[in-house]
Amino acid sequence: MFESSRSEDLARIVDSRFKKTRITVKTTWVDAMVCKDFMRDIHHQLQNVSENKVDTTITGLLAILSRTVSAAMYSMAKSYLLAFMAITLMMILLMGDMKIGLLSMVPNLIPIIISMGFMGFMHIPLDLNSLMIGSIALGIVVDDTVHFMYNFQKFYNRRGDSYYAVKKTLLGVGRALIITSLVLATGFFILMCSSLKNLLNFGFFTGLTVLIALLADLILTPALLIMINPKRAVVKIDANL
Repeated sequence: MFESSRSEDLARIVDSRFKKTRITVKTTWVDAMVCKDFMRDIHHQLQNVSENKVDTTITGLLAILSRTVSAAMYSMAKSYLLAFMAITLMMILLMGDMKIGLLSMVPNLIPIIISMGFMGFMHIPLDLNSLMIGSIALGIVVDDTVHFMYNFQKFYNRRGDSYYAVKKTLLGVGRALIITSLVLATGFFILMCSSLKNLLNFGFFTGLTVLIALLADLILTPALLIMINPKRAVVKIDANL
């Protein structure tokens, strides 16, 4: 067919040396992860047709976005894992107890899991903005948990009564946690006034995560601490002669 036609027909898709060709394929606008599987299948089919004698490179806007989003999700998941391990280690060192340190991560992870689950239920796509929600929220909620756990341990060592320690902690640092969490959540909720949908989702779900973390610190954390810290007697020695 090439010999019976003009060479100009083929020259539009090959280089001057007839060693490279470019084929354009139009597809619908799909999710980047779906596009990644599609590109992998196309690459395997081209390699099979050419019997691995032709080097195939897939380019284009969808290919760039697919590689970018995939790399961002992989690096973000890796960052979450490293942050979780580092924060857990610091909590164990701060509390001086491995059991309490590991337990303190429960109220820190539950708000993120709930928010991400709610995003999946509402069919909110994961983009570069929504991927940052977990990392930002984790840094915020850990700060509240550190204050709560530290004050609880201080009052618990004083009397050995977990109920007394929880009460004193809630009446003291608990008020500050409520105010700071409400201020932070309000700051993120302001982004809901944005006309950009990605900023709107980012502000709403980050603020929601902060409020869920506040409830976890005020309800779940005290219950867990009371459960693992039984009431013990504290002996006071009078050194006066």
